[in-house]
Amino acid sequence: MPDAIATVNNKRGFSLLEVIGVMAIIVILSSLLLPTVIHRIDAGAQDAEVENLASIAQAIELSLRENRTWPADLVSLSPQYLAKNTVQITQNDAGFPRYYVVHPNTSGFTNAAGLAPTDLDDVRFLLISHLKADAAPTITNAAEFDTWWNTDETSTPNLKIHRGSVANWFRLLALSADVAGGSYRIDGVATNPGCGNLTTHTRYHLPGTMVGLDEAGTYSVSEVQFSQGSDTGYQFNCGLPAGSRWRKDPSKGPSCWSLWFSTTSNVSGSGASCLNSWSSAQLVQLKQPSLAFEPGTTSGTFSSISDLNNFTFFTDVTAIHYVSRNMTVGGATSPSIDLLAGDVLLSLAYFTVLTSTNTITVTEDDVFVFRPDTPGNYSSGTFIFLLNNPAGIFVEIKGLSLVEQDTVVGGQTLQAGTFLYSRSWSAYKNKIYHFTADDVGLFSTSGTTTTLIDGSNISMGGTSGGSAGVAGIDLVESDMTIGGTTLQSGQILVTLDRDDSAVGNGSPIATKENDIFILDVTTTGSGTTDATATLFLEGTDANLDSSSEDVDGLTLAPTL
Repeated sequence: MPDAIATVNNKRGFSLLEVIGVMAIIVILSSLLLPTVIHRIDAGAQDAEVENLASIAQAIELSLRENRTWPADLVSLSPQYLAKNTVQITQNDAGFPRYYVVHPNTSGFTNAAGLAPTDLDDVRFLLISHLKADAAPTITNAAEFDTWWNTDETSTPNLKIHRGSVANWFRLLALSADVAGGSYRIDGVATNPGCGNLTTHTRYHLPGTMVGLDEAGTYSVSEVQFSQGSDTGYQFNCGLPAGSRWRKDPSKGPSCWSLWFSTTSNVSGSGASCLNSWSSAQLVQLKQPSLAFEPGTTSGTFSSISDLNNFTFFTDVTAIHYVSRNMTVGGATSPSIDLLAGDVLLSLAYFTVLTSTNTITVTEDDVFVFRPDTPGNYSSGTFIFLLNNPAGIFVEIKGLSLVEQDTVVGGQTLQAGTFLYSRSWSAYKNKIYHFTADDVGLFSTSGTTTTLIDGSNISMGGTSGGSAGVAGIDLVESDMTIGGTTLQSGQILVTLDRDDSAVGNGSPIATKENDIFILDVTTTGSGTTDATATLFLEGTDANLDSSSEDVDGLTLAPTL
């Protein structure tokens, strides 16, 4: 009977000890398996977040390509660039915020402006997310950005960082000009030089950038237009024919020239384009953009080259010549003087002491050299005495031109290193003289002077002088086109100090003291000069229309 009772009891269930044992086994197994399960759950969430960040990054890059600027925030990606609602984009699955940060050096990027070469490596962004806490990154400068970019996530597996770099997308656009002139438009934003020089552009842009290149100073209709697909460079050169001044070929081709001049008096309220006032000591430049000479309408942009009043109390420039090549003058009976391209030969109206890098004293009968300390910058320089009263003591040099290469004028060959000049005093002032210097320098100048152009023979300044005099001259030594007008070797540009109603043989022209005309010389010499005249610059067209704006010294020179 006891055995029967025991059997019945066993069928009723587990003993307490057995239950405790099973529970112990379960606890032990749970402690062994739970971390693995949790780890797998966390790993799945982390992998999912990596994929989420990658899809958000793709949306950012798509937005950048379409809009050519960084998206303002993650919210702006929905729904056009990512088919999720804003909460799904801005928060991870654990409910913590995702952070989107663009490198501070390129956060303000716009494709029209482009990227500087130094910023190209910084076209980067970060997506930061933490599945267990708010990552709350502080990134206000490049150093802090780089710290997060270089963060090692292996020690913090719930921190996920997506690093996006798009530097390889960008293509270089290089736009330059050897002189003033030209304009361009990039992605609808125009850059006009206005009264200054064209801004050199060396920037990186996204593929497909629309670029227009206009030869005018203010962008209107482009001669060149393209969609940028590779590294591209164009250069503007106004010395090339119209319609082909923007070129991929970086070779400069012919130089772009301008007209430098001075006036008899100080000018105020001129109305001239980009330069409303200047002094009689100032070298003024008429240049691109919009440079045009006769026939037609004279126009262009005015700018200042140098003001000699910066080197003295007050003075007046009467004669100018720009030296366009290295050459030597004088030396027959004294040491020669080497001239350099970029030197300017000048004469002043009266006794003047000039001080810049050195000091020089000159009078109205002298010619001196102004050599800039920095090529192309005439704000300071060295003065060199060149000719001491070549026309005689107290005889003012009015116009001056150095013969830089052998040039034929009216059948006469003028040798390189000789000079043309005009001078004061009634019976002489309507003539242009040819001077061959035997010696040069401070103490004495000697040489041979002959009459090249006798104004009395061509009604220039009257038939016997005493009326209009030659105020400025420049010898054209090679065929060239400037401002749409073709000049030929051997022609002489002339301006007079008074109006003259009939200049030149054949069909005389009327010219004012604000004008410049071209002499085409058939024969030279005193009593034998024969030449015709055509208008080159009409002063009133360019607002050179008052007595103070009479053109004085003049020279053709490269554009600065």
